[in-house]
Amino acid sequence: MSRGLRGRKLRSFARVALAPGALSPQPLDPNLLRPDEVTEALGRLLEKLDAGRGRVSLLLPDGVARMGLIDVPAGVAPGEYARFRWAQTLPYPADEAIVDILSVGPDRAVAAAVRRSVALGYEQAAARAGLSSGRVDLAPLAALSALVRDPPAGAAGVDVILGDAAYCLAATHGGALCVLRNRRRDADAGEAERLRREVDRTAALAGNGTAQARVRVVGPGARGLISELQRSGRAAGPAWEAPMNGLPLEAAELAWLPASLG
Repeated sequence: MSRGLRGRKLRSFARVALAPGALSPQPLDPNLLRPDEVTEALGRLLEKLDAGRGRVSLLLPDGVARMGLIDVPAGVAPGEYARFRWAQTLPYPADEAIVDILSVGPDRAVAAAVRRSVALGYEQAAARAGLSSGRVDLAPLAALSALVRDPPAGAAGVDVILGDAAYCLAATHGGALCVLRNRRRDADAGEAERLRREVDRTAALAGNGTAQARVRVVGPGARGLISELQRSGRAAGPAWEAPMNGLPLEAAELAWLPASLG
């Protein structure tokens, strides 16, 4: 990214595929199963970018964090309240959790907890590749931060944030986020139909009629899910679009893009 008179713009973009099994996003154990391969891939990625090896923002993939929508009591810090709420239910000691918060209203927030050792694995890979980590964020939270700033038109909507290993469903009613669900992703032949059913279930939990809810989709595989939803009669489309400007794929496939440009 670079800054101009109209704000940030995308200056260059590159992707490097990892061999299957090199990295496995999950919340408990180290994610980088073959860390040398991940570090080497980061090095090749940087060679393709028009950028120096300076400070970077690391976006951790969906599937590494526990996420939830919490109602925050008045006068209480959302992060501390989330840590208190989850202290007995996290599958690891609460003092090992890094808690991030996205405010979605005066008394409501999305909270996410990542095990410190899991985040450290990604930071160490970046450091070995010559990068200095600045902010460490979660890809689904980055996407959600852009989506809540631009609620769907109409009274009801469901946003689908797809990740490689997991996905989030966020339902709004009357312009307010009222349901957030996080699920592991199983990208086999029946995935589109399962996701369609999960979208309808999320809309129903929010009190939205499934046929009336506007569905916005972002993340890898967005176009396929949008097509499936449209074939089943749902009002579905990408959450954002942008001129390609050198991008080898649609902007909707990049869940993190608006947060990086904002």
